[in-house]
Amino acid sequence: MRIPMSRRIAIIVAAAGVLVLSLLLLFRPAETPPPPQAGMPAHRTAPPAPQIDEQVEITRLPIADDIPPFNSPDATADDDLATIELLFSEFRKHQGGNPIGENDEITASLLGGNPKHLAYLPAKGPHLNATGQLIDRWGTPYFFHQLSSSETEIRSAGPDKEMYTPDDMVR
Repeated sequence: MRIPMSRRIAIIVAAAGVLVLSLLLLFRPAETPPPPQAGMPAHRTAPPAPQIDEQVEITRLPIADDIPPFNSPDATADDDLATIELLFSEFRKHQGGNPIGENDEITASLLGGNPKHLAYLPAKGPHLNATGQLIDRWGTPYFFHQLSSSETEIRSAGPDKEMYTPDDMVR
């Protein structure tokens, strides 16, 4: 069967159009972020901590007072990681899974910003930085990597304060 000339031309034109459109999309200029607004820093090191609704009553669980103090000279960095694992375990018992999100979101959940409004962590202390992140004994925010609903890798940057170097501590 022979394809009529008009149909062949239509197919060629359509194919050429698809090719041109593909090339335009492939080689379009990269989008640039908008310039910072007046009074706003051009680069932020950490997002602001999620706010906990102050009108909701938070129930502070006994574990918030009973956990070993974070970043204490009487404990080790490994003890601090074990304490975080303990907090996650308690959180799972009440909430059905680990807290999720970035460091500040996980910290807010441990401070009572969770569906049951239960606090597992003291609201003040050397374990929190000014932006509401859980920090290691060297002042570096912990990195949390969600492996499953019941398993999260907890990483401290260690004494060199740089992630993914040989002195990192991971649990």
